[in-house]
Order: sequence, then structure tokens, then C-alpha cells
Amino acid sequence: MLPANFQLPAGVVLVLVGLVACFAGYRLLRAVLTIYGFLLGAFFASALVSPGDTVAMLVALAVGGLLGAVALYAGYFVGVGLLGAGLGSTVAYSVWHQWHGTDPGVFVIMFFAAVGAGLAVTMQRVIVILATAFLGSQTAVAGALALMSRQVPKRGVDDVWIGHLGIPQFGRQWTFVAWVALGIVGTVVQLRTRGSKKPSKK
Repeated sequence: MLPANFQLPAGVVLVLVGLVACFAGYRLLRAVLTIYGFLLGAFFASALVSPGDTVAMLVALAVGGLLGAVALYAGYFVGVGLLGAGLGSTVAYSVWHQWHGTDPGVFVIMFFAAVGAGLAVTMQRVIVILATAFLGSQTAVAGALALMSRQVPKRGVDDVWIGHLGIPQFGRQWTFVAWVALGIVGTVVQLRTRGSKKPSKK
């Protein structure tokens, strides 16, 4: 949860980070993990302070982001497993929701997350490319949605913006189609890019 006047810069960052992950996630894996660690840490930390306190919010974003970045940078192989788990849970949620119209149970998500993590270890290149392409696509779509639905800051408790990085809903046709299409394009580009033999650990 961020102040509403943070929505524009947050949307720009999400679009840029998402596109980098989508089209170069495997070659720049360590950098991508570090950036996502920063974003996740910053968003979690932002929920701990009042959106009306700008100084506290900036400190929380910086500290939370740095902790998240260090955690995923240091835990490189753990990060690879998390990418696989994220891909597995993303696929499970999306497919289940389209077929049944409801959210899958926690055990379904946990099962597919475990399968994804296991595949990421045994089929690292393919799974990492798929994960970074579709998770990057998801991030870019979320950023684009933030830019297109930009709020005008108001006074009071409504002066907040809640970023949504969940799976685009099928009912919002363009977001779902854009997510799938961009993810497929990103996967093809990464598979065809020369030099994608192993991810960068720099």
C-alpha cells in the first residue's frame, strides 16, 4: 500500500522491470532476482507504515527493498527454486480460475508450487525462461494497468494506491490476453537469443 502520488513512478518501474525480466530474465537472472527482491521487500515494508507519513514510507521502502534484494541475491539457488514455485502456482491459479471460476485451494497451490520448484532444479534453463517471461509479463501488465488507471491524490484515508501483482483476470480481457501474449513472446525471444546458455551470476 503506497501513497497515491507514488502510483505513477511505481507503474513505470513495474513496466521496465517486467520487460527486462520478460525478455532477458535468463541471461540476467541474478540481476532480475535482486531487483524482484527489492520490489517485494519494498512492497511488504510499505504495508507496515502509514501512507500519510512520506518520510517513514521512503525509509520503509529503502530498508525493506535492500533487505529483499540482499536476500535473493545471496540466495541465488533458492531464488531459482522460488521462480519455479512462482511459475507453478501462477499456472495453477490461472488454469483453475478459468476452468472452475473460483480460486484454487491452498493445497493445490502448494502442490504445483512444489512441482515447479522441483522442475526448476532439474530443467533449470527452460523453467527459468518460462518463469521470468511470464512473471515479467505479469509485472509489466500490472505496471501498465497502474499507469492507465492513475488516481488523482485525495486528502484523507483514500489517498493510497494498492498495487496488484496477481494474475490478470480473464474478465478483464485485454489484461489477460496481454499477459499471455507478452509471456509467449518473451519466452520465444529468450529461447532464440544467442548466448542464453547459462544465466549471469554477476
